[in-house]
Amino acid sequence: MKEVEILVGNKLPRIGKRKIKSVIAVVLAFVIWQLFRIIFPQFDIHPLFAYIYAVIEMRESVEKTKNFGLLRIKATLIGLTIGLCVLYISVLAGNHITNLSILAIVDITLIGIGVLITLWFAELFNCKNFCGIAAIILIICLVRDRNSNTNIYLYAILRVVQTLIGVASAWLVNNFVYRYPKKKKKK
Repeated sequence: MKEVEILVGNKLPRIGKRKIKSVIAVVLAFVIWQLFRIIFPQFDIHPLFAYIYAVIEMRESVEKTKNFGLLRIKATLIGLTIGLCVLYISVLAGNHITNLSILAIVDITLIGIGVLITLWFAELFNCKNFCGIAAIILIICLVRDRNSNTNIYLYAILRVVQTLIGVASAWLVNNFVYRYPKKKKKK
């Protein structure tokens, strides 16, 4: 009963512009992805990463959405580039190692080394708070179902395309729907 009193006694959160813009950005990401699916109907119907980044990149200003989105894209490209290189090494190892226990040790070693290298490069290229995103993209490239018929390199690249779609959707919506007023500079 006390929980109900707390809920009724407190003001409920409102559905504001930022929440509405997040929903619009997710829908826009879906629509853009469906245009890709016209050419490639075998792609998944829902672009999971586009949805995630459309919501994450909905910032309190157009400028922050643009700046953070560009850093996210740079970090994503770093993670993809290193991820594809490490993935290639992992595939080569998988072609020569038949013992699954040894292959698992090789894979986790490659993941660890790949994460370290990715974090280092992301910091080197001034990705600031997005170094972790670069490492996550690397991990997404490497962790896969070895028995899947999906082209693993295409899968990794599609995750980056979805990231770009999500960031672009957030920027477009933030820029053209309920645009935030520009803040006056302090004198």
